[in-house]
Amino acid sequence: MTSFVDRFFDGIEDLYDGLRGWSKADHTQYFPIACPHDDQVLALYNGSLMSVIRINGFMGQYFPQQFKALRSEWIKFIRNSTAAKNSSGSDLFWFLEFDPDGMKDEIMQSRKLMIDAGKRRGLDSEDVLLEEARVYGGICARERQYLLVVTHLDSLPKADQAGALAERLRDIKSCAKGRNGMTLKAGVRALEALHEQQVNKIKMFMSSENSRYSFERLDSYAALKEMRFSLLPDGTGPGWKALLKPKDVRSRATEEVRQSFKDAQGSTGKPNDWTFKLPPKLANQMLEDAIDLGKYAVMGDRIYAPMYVSELATNPEHLESFLATCYTRRLPVRLAYSLMTNSSQANYWNRLFASVFSFASQSNRQISKADQALSEYSEAGGSVLGYGLAATTWSKTKVTYGQDGVPRYDVEELQRRARDVETLLQQWGGQQVDTMYGCSIEATMSATAGYAVPPICPKAPQTELDIVTQLPIMRPASLWNPQTSMWFRTSDGVLMPYQPMSKKQNAMISLITGGMGYGKSNCISEHIFYFANHPLASDMSYIRGIDFGSSSSGVIDMIRDSLPADRKHEALFQEFTNDGSIVKNQLDTRLCLRAPLADHMQHLLSFLSTICDELLEDAGIANVMNVLKTTVEQAYRSRDPNERQSTPTFFEPLSADPRVLKAIEKIELVVSPQTAYWSVVDALAQYGVKNKDESIIFAARVAQRHAVPQFGDLVLVVDRLADRFSDLKYKGQQLTSAIASCLSSANSLFPCLRGITNIDITESRVCVFDMTTVFGRGITTYNDWERTIYFSVAMRLLTEDLFVNLKHTGPEIKAKQKELGLTPLMVKYHLAYLESQDQVDKLFWADEVHRLGKVQGALSIIDSMGFEGRKYQVGILLGTQVPEHLPRELLKLASTIFVFGVSQDMDTAIQVQSLLNLNDDERNAIYSITKPSATKGAMVFAQFKTTDGVQNLLLHFQMGGIKRWAYATEPDERALRGILYRDGTSASWARATLAKFVPDSEAAIKAKMDSAAGKNLSRQEATELIAVDLLRQQ
Repeated sequence: MTSFVDRFFDGIEDLYDGLRGWSKADHTQYFPIACPHDDQVLALYNGSLMSVIRINGFMGQYFPQQFKALRSEWIKFIRNSTAAKNSSGSDLFWFLEFDPDGMKDEIMQSRKLMIDAGKRRGLDSEDVLLEEARVYGGICARERQYLLVVTHLDSLPKADQAGALAERLRDIKSCAKGRNGMTLKAGVRALEALHEQQVNKIKMFMSSENSRYSFERLDSYAALKEMRFSLLPDGTGPGWKALLKPKDVRSRATEEVRQSFKDAQGSTGKPNDWTFKLPPKLANQMLEDAIDLGKYAVMGDRIYAPMYVSELATNPEHLESFLATCYTRRLPVRLAYSLMTNSSQANYWNRLFASVFSFASQSNRQISKADQALSEYSEAGGSVLGYGLAATTWSKTKVTYGQDGVPRYDVEELQRRARDVETLLQQWGGQQVDTMYGCSIEATMSATAGYAVPPICPKAPQTELDIVTQLPIMRPASLWNPQTSMWFRTSDGVLMPYQPMSKKQNAMISLITGGMGYGKSNCISEHIFYFANHPLASDMSYIRGIDFGSSSSGVIDMIRDSLPADRKHEALFQEFTNDGSIVKNQLDTRLCLRAPLADHMQHLLSFLSTICDELLEDAGIANVMNVLKTTVEQAYRSRDPNERQSTPTFFEPLSADPRVLKAIEKIELVVSPQTAYWSVVDALAQYGVKNKDESIIFAARVAQRHAVPQFGDLVLVVDRLADRFSDLKYKGQQLTSAIASCLSSANSLFPCLRGITNIDITESRVCVFDMTTVFGRGITTYNDWERTIYFSVAMRLLTEDLFVNLKHTGPEIKAKQKELGLTPLMVKYHLAYLESQDQVDKLFWADEVHRLGKVQGALSIIDSMGFEGRKYQVGILLGTQVPEHLPRELLKLASTIFVFGVSQDMDTAIQVQSLLNLNDDERNAIYSITKPSATKGAMVFAQFKTTDGVQNLLLHFQMGGIKRWAYATEPDERALRGILYRDGTSASWARATLAKFVPDSEAAIKAKMDSAAGKNLSRQEATELIAVDLLRQQ
């Protein structure tokens, strides 16, 4: 048992705690939240209910006309809300935090996924990603918005309020008690329906077509964590979680609990003391020790300088003008807007005395007249709210200790920031600002979401028009996770990630346009680099493209040189030629298939019809296509040993590929002059698949090139069909002869499709063909026909691995197993391959698509790829300098459009406006885009079509020196980089050295040529000498 003395001193302690709480000498007593009311609602000590909505932002950006339209929607919403009978007890508190230096640590962590993904694939690109993180971390601001919806007892009818409070009191009494334990069931249950109604009203408005916000209602745990992180970021790590329920608490110490209370029991026999299991007070969880420095407050690792608006703006302006200056001057700021529906209580005493003593001063008369005008405005249908604005800025804590052990805080930087923020707030609409005297800790908490409801800043009646003008209603939404995205930023530093092929978009059809030197090619290279290091993919994505020039060669070189020596073939940039160095037999089939699949047959017929284009009109499309289809089928049968009267190709060791001979020796296959190539293919494939030997499987593919019919065989086959189609004529001669003539001419004119395939990109996940040489600049009909053939050959090489999947191709393989000549093992192999293709992201891209405009059917093929891309997990990326050359059908379906300016040509800007259905403000933004610089990066107007709506943004795309050298495409730069890649210690060392010592290659080459001491150096020699100097840095 406890003694009288113990109970006496326990009572003294309770009395002291009560007095301290009443006087708020302990800053935890400022904290207003008592407990969670349910999973998504928090209860305040006064019984009010509060929900927290995290606002990711508006689905757009500040443009003057859009701002006026959105402001009108908010005004309409506020008027409708305040007109409701129960509106007097519903308040909104909107918090915005903007920290220009707040992303440095967070953004470095955001590239970890991509770095790890690159390492899994053997890519050495960590230096590029870390530099990107440093670049964006140094210029990007951290921005967060929270909307607190609070419903008070005043929402209930007067007659119901007493009963609601009595019910709340009974709920509290029935709950478990404990020392410093959370007060449970503090919320008024009678407010639940009204509160949900208010929250749903706001959610419906913000998700409406005319508003279009991205937001999320936070649960109690998430809301408290984000509130705490806002105030105490250093003390709120990823693992921090509020203790809200008994199951969250393992056990608590009970030493401070009076023994008499521990021993006491209720009438039911249950103990009164539940300290060991009750969650601690939220105030103790949400706050740490703080120090009041007068004007400033030390909380965690920050010193805060709170302030408030004492006289509201006379000429309110939009928030972007204020934040733009804060970003330029690197000033962190947090704004707390109070919108209280009971405006009659705002500044009540001041207004009352001013009305009574209006004769005493001019100031009183002005207040009285303004109050009267507001009353008339409200009666005329407007809304008047109690409005207040608190703010704070901060700096990192810098503390030293004197010999006496007394801490001394360095507030020089904070003073400068506080002075600048105060000045900017005063300039922002002409409002008066005062710093907080009294308790700076309470003032700081008032400017932080959830730490003071309502904030202690003074409130005054204000019209909804002036209030909404200052609210952060047009801060752009950041829709994607930075860890899995490409990066852009707004002009005021807000990071804007973009994730290609995300679930937020129906498909990836991305179109890029922009003038020369404005950043279009670098953006395409960024897409290639992103897919090579795709953070969510287990394997490297397929990246296949058509380029004109070497704009993408830099990033392909970087990927190739970042790979180990035995895998450099996986990244290929090659000039497409028609001199026989590249041969692609269009009749090649998939491994062990004796006949083409449906998609391959469709391609062959389309390709052959292009070759025979001149026959179609006079001979009839149906007739020509019938002959061609029969020709193809007979050509495959003629090479299949299982067909009667076939003439298969026999294996000849003297002319066989060395890789095939090595594989035959390895599997100990016995061959003879009577061994058909198909038998060799089958044996190698069976062994390779069974033993999972990729080298043997590759040898089987090489051998199969000799087994399938060649393009020249079609001429012989169609001649043999003359009797079958003798009744079909073309200009007096047999149609088969005309077709044979076309095929023979094509076989002679195009070495790139004649003979046996000598290029294999099956294992090249990244492959780009430069079509500049073969496309040429000719303008005749023959030149256009030539381009069509080249395009078809290149497209077959690039896309035969892309547009296949298990759902559409798998059933065909199983149904035609015998016809295709497949064993059960090979059927299983192909089905497994198709299944793996379903899980791999694939990208097809083409730059300068206007060059394809004269290619017959090219844009139609690209259109069909866009239509079917989603089905096959293929993203489409197309670029052009001229907006009007963008494919019209894909323009309608495009999920993302990037416009890197219009070379400051208004006519082109008007074209873009028409194509993208933009308003005049957005058109002018595109017109104003200028060439990139190191500071601002490349400016780009982006249109994202997402499940949340369409978002139009003017953004900046930044690149550091390492990435710029990695993407460099100028001949001198490629030569210099190539030497350092070859002779340097590593590709990453080469890029870092170039970025550090050669920021301007043109200037470096000129300087080297000028310093040649009378020698006449060529640019090549100067480049080589620069490389020698740089290699000495190792």
